[in-house]
Amino acid sequence: MKNAIQGMIVYLLAATATAQDAGTVLFATSGVTAEREPPVALVKGDVVRVQDTVVTDAAGRAQLLMVDGAKIALRPGTRLKIEEYSFGADAGAAASAVTTSGDRSVTSLLKGGFRTITGAIGKQDEKDYEVRTAVGVLGIRGTDYTAVFCNGDCGWAPGVSAGQPLEDGLYLGVTEGIVVFRNEFGDIEVRAGQFAFIPLSDRRLQQLATPPAVLLDTNDLGLDEAGTAQSRPDDAPVTGFDSKLGTRRTPTPAGYEPADEEASGKGGRDAPEQSVIGVNPDGTPVDITPGNPPPPTNDRTISWATGPVSGVGTLFSGTLVNEPTQFELDFSNNLTAFENLHPGRGAAGTASFDIGSSANTDTGFDSVTVMRWGRWSGGTAAITLSDGSDASIDLGTQSIHWVSGPESAPPVMPVTGVATYSLIGNTTPTDNFGNTGVLGSATFTADFTNQLVDSTLLIDINSATWIATGQGTIGFDGNQPLPPHLFSGFYNAVIINGVTGGSGTFSGFFSDPGATSDPAFPGAAGMTYSLQDGGDTTQVSGALVFGNP
Repeated sequence: MKNAIQGMIVYLLAATATAQDAGTVLFATSGVTAEREPPVALVKGDVVRVQDTVVTDAAGRAQLLMVDGAKIALRPGTRLKIEEYSFGADAGAAASAVTTSGDRSVTSLLKGGFRTITGAIGKQDEKDYEVRTAVGVLGIRGTDYTAVFCNGDCGWAPGVSAGQPLEDGLYLGVTEGIVVFRNEFGDIEVRAGQFAFIPLSDRRLQQLATPPAVLLDTNDLGLDEAGTAQSRPDDAPVTGFDSKLGTRRTPTPAGYEPADEEASGKGGRDAPEQSVIGVNPDGTPVDITPGNPPPPTNDRTISWATGPVSGVGTLFSGTLVNEPTQFELDFSNNLTAFENLHPGRGAAGTASFDIGSSANTDTGFDSVTVMRWGRWSGGTAAITLSDGSDASIDLGTQSIHWVSGPESAPPVMPVTGVATYSLIGNTTPTDNFGNTGVLGSATFTADFTNQLVDSTLLIDINSATWIATGQGTIGFDGNQPLPPHLFSGFYNAVIINGVTGGSGTFSGFFSDPGATSDPAFPGAAGMTYSLQDGGDTTQVSGALVFGNP
């Protein structure tokens, strides 16, 4: 088992070494740069890397071929940051390759716009693809689309008068497939032949009956199927695009009638009269017709864990229950801030934890249990103690792991029966030296009759195998009562490379919904853990989600 896990680590390390290359430059005018250390001017054939911000000046244009086969044509005045880009298949077969669980594309449109024909990433699992903007996040389902973000800088657009600046916000046009836009108001699909606008002011998506002028760039550059840069034919109509970048077709909007532009004064951006039903980030249908905003996020349970915090050598994990003022979520409901006890301040010491300059990585979502998980990594997490003093920590060498339940009330807890849960998701285990590992296996059993839980972990990290076995109580933390759906416990037996002497803690919660063989049992459980060796030198942390009891 150990050899198999070590072999997997070698594979993962090899994949990480090549994952820094996100794509290559097919075409670039002068005035196209990659912001990195040091910044470089980009020309045809150059490599673009993860964490590059590709910048085009007021007259610059660039076209990128990404490692998964995606093609991106950048407009003038654009800033596109490549947050994550990993693809395990051979780039030569990227367009038809099957993605793996580690494949992911995350970019941030900070300014300007682009047109893209997406590649292999996102075709099988839309959660693998994200374009982050100031008004929300874009996902895809096999898509060819254009996105332009205006913030007082789109006076160049056709039909825009100098005295009538274009309204700030994100403009979308879809040629093929589906774009899924999501923010705090839920998820909305924009389909082929449709156009949309999300104002920077109120962030509510508006369907457009006609293509907005800002999407119609008469000097737009396209890509043919071989990836060759080409300009738009002079006699081509300035409407939508067909499946080949560089040619155009007239879109056929479906599902709504053109709005009265004179009455609205916004160029046809009135919402349709019929109800608009979207899906919130937890997968629940919501009425998002203008005037009917969804209720705010309320009931939710969150657990978190990390290694040493601000010089405190003790391990720590905690759980928040149904206190919306104690945590903050981003547009995908990933944890970005919370309040909890600080391990160095005793039982009365609270602290505010904020993601700061670190980022949510290793995120996951299960649509059956509606559980999410991830970890803060890189940069600095801002921690402010209750007396106002700063206790921020560098997450370059460790992570803060978290798991969150759905927006719903806690489950009604059973008082009899035993349920064995199956692992359905987890973060990558990390230690306090910057190493990432592999979770070989994990078990979780709940004895509701005796209000006990049992947990085992098998982790391989930094050439060491950790085996942890522990037990905890439901509804109690030592002698302190907890809400009945919470649990906490200790790993009293932690064996590292065959040597006993380590220890650890875990905490978490039960949640509904989920598929259960006995409807009396909660459908899922989320937990976080922290382990340490006998010398208090190495600490390992992570998050787990279990289901199918």
